[in-house]
Amino acid sequence: MDNPAPSPDLDLSAIRDGIDDVDRRLIALLAERAQLVGQVVHYKRAHHMPVVDRGREDEMLTRIGETATASGVDPRVAQQVLRTIIDGFTLLEAEELGPDHIV
Repeated sequence: MDNPAPSPDLDLSAIRDGIDDVDRRLIALLAERAQLVGQVVHYKRAHHMPVVDRGREDEMLTRIGETATASGVDPRVAQQVLRTIIDGFTLLEAEELGPDHIV
């Protein structure tokens, strides 16, 4: 991550306000993801599928690393964040689907 020279027009409070705005947008994206995961849960339940699909997770982590690199973000950070998100939603899926779907 580059450390740009601080702008004389910005103060720490303004920078933190920007970070808070990004955090709000991230939460909105997590809410959108949660809705999609809900659809996945219904599909998996109807088709008697397991909660975890390691192949899909590996593909996602590879893709997010590539996307991060192309965007100038350290891929390790992006992959760690996505791994945490995947794990969190997998826990919710497992709770929703029950023990019969855990493999």
